[in-house]
Amino acid sequence: MEDDARLVAGRYRLLSPLGSGGMGTVWRAEDVLLGRAVAVKEVTFPHGVSEEDRAVMRERTRREARAAARLDHPSAVTVYDVVEEDGSPYLVMELVEARTLSQVLRTDGPLSQQRTAQVGLALLGALEAAHRQGIVHRDVKPGNVLLTDETEHRPGRVVLTDFGIASSTGDSSITSTGLLLGSPSYIAPERARGQPPAPASDLWSLGATLFTAVEGRPPYDGGEPIMTVTAVVTGEHEPFAAAGPLEPVIEGLLTRDPAHRMGVAEARSALTPIARGQGTQPLPSLRPAHQDSPEHDTAALPMAELRDQLSSVTRATPAPTWSATPVPEPARRRRRSRAPLLVLAFLLVIGAGVGGALLAVPDDITPGATPSSAPSEPAEEPVALPEGWSRYTDEQEGWSIGVPPGFERTDRGAQVQFRDAGTRRSLRVDASDDPAGTALQIWQAFSPQLANALADFEELRLEPAEFRGLDAADLEFTYRDSGTDLQVLDRGIVSEDGEQAFALYWQVNQDDFAESLSQFEQIVATFEPGLPD
Repeated sequence: MEDDARLVAGRYRLLSPLGSGGMGTVWRAEDVLLGRAVAVKEVTFPHGVSEEDRAVMRERTRREARAAARLDHPSAVTVYDVVEEDGSPYLVMELVEARTLSQVLRTDGPLSQQRTAQVGLALLGALEAAHRQGIVHRDVKPGNVLLTDETEHRPGRVVLTDFGIASSTGDSSITSTGLLLGSPSYIAPERARGQPPAPASDLWSLGATLFTAVEGRPPYDGGEPIMTVTAVVTGEHEPFAAAGPLEPVIEGLLTRDPAHRMGVAEARSALTPIARGQGTQPLPSLRPAHQDSPEHDTAALPMAELRDQLSSVTRATPAPTWSATPVPEPARRRRRSRAPLLVLAFLLVIGAGVGGALLAVPDDITPGATPSSAPSEPAEEPVALPEGWSRYTDEQEGWSIGVPPGFERTDRGAQVQFRDAGTRRSLRVDASDDPAGTALQIWQAFSPQLANALADFEELRLEPAEFRGLDAADLEFTYRDSGTDLQVLDRGIVSEDGEQAFALYWQVNQDDFAESLSQFEQIVATFEPGLPD
């Protein structure tokens, strides 16, 4: 089989894949010149990236090699070489026989408090060495942490790998491609706001990684990238259940303001006694038999199931917010409607899937305005439903809608989603009590941001729409996500008094869009944007 294996740059024989991700595949390989085993990262480019951006990414790969080659720390993976073949870059690295932290969590469950502290200390050392060289990793997460097997006398090696998006303070910025630089559950809030990466950003990601290690789930997970980053920027992290003495250090690392975030020395001081087994506590029996990767687009467990497991420990009321304590009903409603409001201006730079955006934007994007069309009274009685349909009512947000047979409800952060698994058609409904302009004005401000964020984005239509005489507008577009061409119709509706707004977001496979429109209009006809007080 080795005779048929690819030989890169006349020297590195690719034997078998070790793993793959959004930026390429890592291979087990052999350096035939030196006769040693190595790992080779074959860097690939996302679909739709221009030749100019490919050149930028090739330069980023060369930067990774230069940055990592300067590091000398047992918990930082060693990079030996960087080569190119057929226009594609390949990184040659130290081969570490280990599982990722993600794999360990998926198969073995959460780490103990002591082992989590040991992992934290090792990663702190690697990051400190990198920061001393002016290098910011920018993608610290469980999938980039390697753990070798423990022995009776040694806890096993911890290695931080994949400096593929690392930045050096001595290099010029090359981040203008609009690509996702970091993972939504582990990206620091200041980076989500568009601020440049800094050492403190890595420490936030470290805190999120340690939370995941000991709790078995990410601290922030909105179900999809855009809602996850919303939670990171404006929400509360998931409640602690198993962290015990690790809570203060993780909380310190997850401090939203980087100026007040816990630093390396303080974190090391807090983790050291826990790593030695001092003050640790038994873990509650919350470990599921099976769980998905903690940095997958969905939570490690369904959120409702996870919160049910934690309720006896946290005594927190399950709700589509990120608070560890019960929230009074009026306050909870404001949280749901305002979280996307605060981050709409910059959320979409992450280049991930888009959810039904609220009809609310920051005041500095679209000035407030009154509805442009003459409103009429909405119907007092709900529209009669077709046979076999059911009506869903959201009393908290003040709306109701008809649901066709086959559509099942799932929550997407602050949004309510109805999805038909057979046709893959989905409708998401979102509400805001603070619209900032007409529906058309808001979509006009929103569409250019989508163009910078979504792969192969193309606006097809942006125009006023009809909905019972209320102010309404349609934004229709296509984009590509994970190899699938999708088409979206987002209908925004502003209430008669201009104090409430709704977004009805219809997403289907592009080749199904024309046929699906009649069903969308049927559903919209049943929508009641307002309930009696």
